[in-house]
Amino acid sequence: MKAGDSYRNFVIRSYREIPEIESVLLEAEHKPTGASIMMIMHDDDENVFNISFRTCPETSNGVAHVLEHMALCGSVNYPVRDPFFSMTRRSLNTFMNAFTGSDFTCYPAASQIPEDFYNLLSMYIDAAFHPLLAENAFLQEGWRLELEDGELIFNGVVFNEMKGALMSGESRLAEALNASLFPSVTYGVNSGGDPKEIPSLTLDDIKSFHESNYTLSRCLFYFYGNIKPSAHLDFLEEKLLRDVKKVDKTVFSMPLQKRFKEPVRQILSYPADPGQKDKVLFGLSWLTCSILEQQELLAINVLELVLMGTDAAPLKSCLLKSGYCKQADLVIDNEIREIPVTLVCKGCSPEGARELEGLIFSTLEDIANTGLSENLVEGAIHQLELSRKEITGYSLPYGLSLFFRAGLLKQHGGDPADALRIHSLFSTLREKIKDRTYLPGLIRKYFLSNTHFSRIIMVPDPELNAKESEEERKRLSEIGLELTDEDRVRIEQVSQQLEEYRSAEEDIDAVLPGITLDKIPPTGKEYDLVVVEADYGKVYHHECFTNDIIFVDIVADLPALTKEELPWLRLLAFLMPQLGCGGRNYKEHLEFLLENTGGVDVSYEWSSQAKDPSILKPSISLRGKALSTRASQLFSVLSDLKTTVDFSDIRRIGELLMQHEEALTNSIRNNPMGYAIGEACSALSTASAVSYLSSGIPYVRKICELVKLFKENPDEVINNLKTLYAKCFQGEKSLLVSCNKALFGVLQDENFFGVLRESSSETLKEWKTPEILLEATSKAYEIPVRAAFNVLAFPLGDFSYEDPDSAALLVAAEILDNVILHTKVREQGGAYGSGASVNLSRGVFYCYSYRDPEISVTKKAFYEALEAVANGDFKDKDVREGILGVVQDIDSVIPPGGRASAAYFRLRSGRNPIARQEFRKNLLSVSKEQVTTAFSRWLSSQKENSVFVTFSGREMLNESSDVVEDLSVCAPVS
Repeated sequence: MKAGDSYRNFVIRSYREIPEIESVLLEAEHKPTGASIMMIMHDDDENVFNISFRTCPETSNGVAHVLEHMALCGSVNYPVRDPFFSMTRRSLNTFMNAFTGSDFTCYPAASQIPEDFYNLLSMYIDAAFHPLLAENAFLQEGWRLELEDGELIFNGVVFNEMKGALMSGESRLAEALNASLFPSVTYGVNSGGDPKEIPSLTLDDIKSFHESNYTLSRCLFYFYGNIKPSAHLDFLEEKLLRDVKKVDKTVFSMPLQKRFKEPVRQILSYPADPGQKDKVLFGLSWLTCSILEQQELLAINVLELVLMGTDAAPLKSCLLKSGYCKQADLVIDNEIREIPVTLVCKGCSPEGARELEGLIFSTLEDIANTGLSENLVEGAIHQLELSRKEITGYSLPYGLSLFFRAGLLKQHGGDPADALRIHSLFSTLREKIKDRTYLPGLIRKYFLSNTHFSRIIMVPDPELNAKESEEERKRLSEIGLELTDEDRVRIEQVSQQLEEYRSAEEDIDAVLPGITLDKIPPTGKEYDLVVVEADYGKVYHHECFTNDIIFVDIVADLPALTKEELPWLRLLAFLMPQLGCGGRNYKEHLEFLLENTGGVDVSYEWSSQAKDPSILKPSISLRGKALSTRASQLFSVLSDLKTTVDFSDIRRIGELLMQHEEALTNSIRNNPMGYAIGEACSALSTASAVSYLSSGIPYVRKICELVKLFKENPDEVINNLKTLYAKCFQGEKSLLVSCNKALFGVLQDENFFGVLRESSSETLKEWKTPEILLEATSKAYEIPVRAAFNVLAFPLGDFSYEDPDSAALLVAAEILDNVILHTKVREQGGAYGSGASVNLSRGVFYCYSYRDPEISVTKKAFYEALEAVANGDFKDKDVREGILGVVQDIDSVIPPGGRASAAYFRLRSGRNPIARQEFRKNLLSVSKEQVTTAFSRWLSSQKENSVFVTFSGREMLNESSDVVEDLSVCAPVS
C-alpha cells in the first residue's frame, strides 16, 4: 500500500516509514462514511487496537465516565450483562481496559493471537456503537438510591470509585487547578465525575451523550502490530461500516480557553489526619502552547528536565533548599489541546506555602537572565531522545503507549508522525538552541510574562471528611423527606430488580466468542540467556531488538543481615543513586546521569525458592540503561555506585530523608491497598515477614524515626548506612544484559569496561534468613478517606510452586474473582474493584477489595465466596476460564529491556524452563475436582489462621462496629 491507493471502500491518505521505531505509519479513510483509521505497522506479536472517541463533557456529573462503564454492560449483538468482564476471562488478552480522559474516551485491548484479537475487537465495536444502555446498567454502574437499615444511601460503582479517587490531596489539587485554569472549556470539569454532582446524572443524559459523542466523525480506529493492514480494513468494512447508510462528517474542533488578564489564586482544603499542618500542598499551573505546536512543546519538555529533572536542577534545587517544601515536581500534560505546565510542592508549612510563588518567579527570573547550562540542556535532550526510542510496556502495551503519544495528536488535528519521529524534531531543536536566548525566551514567554496561570494552596483539614459526609447525609435526608411510601417501595423494588439482574442465568457461551483451551500454546515464552564467563563473575545475555539501547543489571548476593538491618536495606537502595559517587558530588552525579544514561537505580529481590518459599536467595541489583554510544559512561557509573558512594554529605542525606518521609506517609493515604495486603500477610510466611519489615508499615515508621534521629545524631544514621553498604557488593557478581548481538559483541570486546572487577577480598557470611516473630493479628487502620481497602489472608504452610496443587489454587483464585467476588463485592456492594490472589513466592492466599463502601458486608462476602469454592459451587466452564486467566498472567509480555532480568530471576528462584513447563502442563489439565480438592487441602484447614485487615476512614469504622470491635484499631503513622 502507498498514499493514494484504494482498498475496498478505503483510501490510503498517508504511508510513511518511521525508521526511529522501525515502523510504518499508515493513515486511511473510509470513503462512504469518513471514518478515520490509523495504523502503526511494527514486527510485534502483541497486536493492539483502540477505539477512541473525542468526548467533551460540560459538567462534572460523570456522564462520559458512566457511559464508558455502561457501554461495556451489554450491546445489541452481545446482549449479556457484563461482556467486558466475561471476555477478560474468555480470551488470552495481554491487555484489556477502557479509559475516560479529560477530552476522550477510548476502548483498547491487545492480544498475541489474531483470532482472539478480532474476538475482542468485535465485542468492543458493538459495545461502543450499539450499547444497550439499560436502566439496570445505569443503576449499577452510575448511581442509585438504596435503603440500608431504613436509611437512604447513595451507591454505584462510578459514584464509589470517584469518592475513592478524590481521597488524596494531590488528586483534589489537580482537579482544582484544572477547574481554575480552564473555567470555560471541558478541561475545567471533572470528566470522571464529582460525587457531589453524579447524583444529578440521568439515563437520558447518558443516551444523549452517546448519540452526540460516539459518532464516526469523532472516532479514530487505531491499530498496532504485525497483522496485515488489509485484515483490519476488511474487519471494519464487514463488521461496522458496510451497513452505515449516512454519517455526519462534521469535523469537531475543540474550543480554546480565553486567556486570563490576571492570574487566579485560591486557598482550598483536603482531607488529612490530625496534626498534619506541615502537609500543605502548593500548585502553580500555567497554560502554554497548543498541542499542534510540537516543536515548541518539545522545547518546553526540555525546559522541564533542565529546570526540575533532578534534585540538582536549578529550580528544584532552590525549592528544596528553601525549606518551604519537602518535595517538588513539574508535570506537563502533553495530550490535551492546550498544554498546562504544573508545578506541585508537597510537605509545605502554611508559612512556606505563602512564600513559594514569589520564590518560584524570582528564581525563574534569575535563570532567564543568567542563561542555562549547555550540559544540562544537552542532557535533557538526550533524556527525551532515549525515552522516545525505548520500547516500553511496563504498565501499557508498547503499541498503546504510541497511541497516547501520536493518536491523540491526530485526533486534535495534528500530524501523528510528529510525535513518532525523533531525529528531525530533535535536529531542528538543536539548531534553535544554538541561539542562547531561545530557551530563556521560552521561560519568559510561558512562565514569567504569562498571566494565564493559577495558584492553589491546599490546606489539610482533619474535619473535612466528616463535613462532606454530613453534607451527603443532609442531602439524603432532604430527599427522604420528599419521598412518599410509594417512592420507598420503588427503591426497594429497584434493589430487588438489580439483584435479579445480577443473578439471572445467562448462556454466555452462546453469545460471546471465546478462545478454547486447545488454542493455548502448549509451551510458554522463555527468554533465552547466553552465559559468558568473565573475570570475577558471569554475564547473562538475552539477544533482542532494543532500538540501540543497552539495559544492564549487576546482581550481587546479599550477605547475612539481621532483622534490624532489613529496613536499612531499602533506605540504602533509595539513597545510593541520589548521592555523590566516583569523585562527583551529588549535583555533578545527577547531571552526569542526565547527560549519559536513561537513569540508574538500586533494587533488591528476595527470590524465594520454587521448592520451598521459606528459603530465600536474596540479592541486590544495580540497574541502568543508556544509548549504545554511551555504554562506557553507563558501565563507569555502575562501577562507581558499587564502590564509591559518598555518605559524607550530611545536608544532602537530610534532604533525601525528609523527601522520603513525605512520599511514604502520603503513599499510605494515596495507595493503601498494597499496605493492607502486606499487613494481612506479614505473619503468614517467612517471605512475607521479610518483605513487610523492609517495605511495609514498619518501614514507614522507621523512616519517620530516622528523620528525627538524623537531626540529633546524623553520624549514627550514616555509620549504619556505610556499614551495610560495605557488606552489599562484595564477592562474585552476575551481569545481565539485554541488547542485540552486535552491541553485546562490542561490550564483550571491552571486557564490559571492568564492571565486574572484584571490589574487596573480604569474606562475608552467606545469607541466612533472620528469625522474625510476628503475631498474626487482624487490624483496622484509620486513614483520612471515605472508602475501605479490605484484605482477608490465609497462610499456605509448606506449599510450593512445584506442588501439583499450585496450578489448581491459582485457578481457584480466578474463579473466586470472576464468579463470586465480582458479583458480590463490585456489582452488589458497589466497590470499584475486588479479587483473589495466590502469591506462590510468599506462600499466601488472600481476597481483597478497594475503594469499597463496605467493611463488614465485604468480609462476610469473602468467607461466603471461599465456602462456595470449597463446596464446588461453580461450573466446568468457570474452570476453563480460570485457566485462561492464569495463562494471561504467566504469558504476559515483558518489554525487551527487562527480558534478561526476568529470565535470570526465574532461574535464581528455581523456576527454570523445565519447572515452568511442568507447571504449565499441570495448569492446562486442571479439573473442577482438582480445584475443590486443592482448596480444601490448603485453605479450608487454615480458616482459624486467617487475618483480616482494613484501611478505612473513621466514619466507616464506626459504621462497622460488628467487625471493628474484634480488631486492633490504630493509625499507620502516629
